[in-house]
Amino acid sequence: MPSFEAITAPANARRGVSLLIISISVVLLAISLAVVIPRVDLEVRRGKEDQLRFILGEFKRAVNKFERCHDRPPTGTEELLRDSVGNRFLRQAYSDPFTGQFDWVLAQDAQGRPLFHSASEELSISGVKYADFR
Repeated sequence: MPSFEAITAPANARRGVSLLIISISVVLLAISLAVVIPRVDLEVRRGKEDQLRFILGEFKRAVNKFERCHDRPPTGTEELLRDSVGNRFLRQAYSDPFTGQFDWVLAQDAQGRPLFHSASEELSISGVKYADFR
C-alpha cells in the first residue's frame, strides 16, 4: 500500500506551480497597467486641450460677430450668450474643460480687443499655462 506522502506529493507540486503562474500573471498585469495608465492620462489631457482650443476659437468668432453687430467689444460672457436685443453670439455656455465651470476670464490684447482665456492655472503638456492659451 502506498504511503500517504506519496499520494499527496503531486497535488502539492501542482499547487506550487499554480501559485507561481498566478504570481507571474499578477506581476505582468501590474507592469502593463503601470505603462498604460500614464498614456491614458496623457490622451485625456490632449483631448481637453483640443476642446479648450475649439472653445477659445468659438469665443473669438463670437467676439467678432458681436463687434460687427454692435460696433463695440462685449463687456463679458453674458453679452455673448444673449445681448440686450436677444441675439446669441455663442451657441452655448461652454464650460472650461479644466475647471468644469463657466468661469472664463476676460482680458485684452495689445490692441485693446477682448480675449477670453481659461481660469485654470494648470500647465499644459507642453509646459504652458492653460490661462495663456489664445
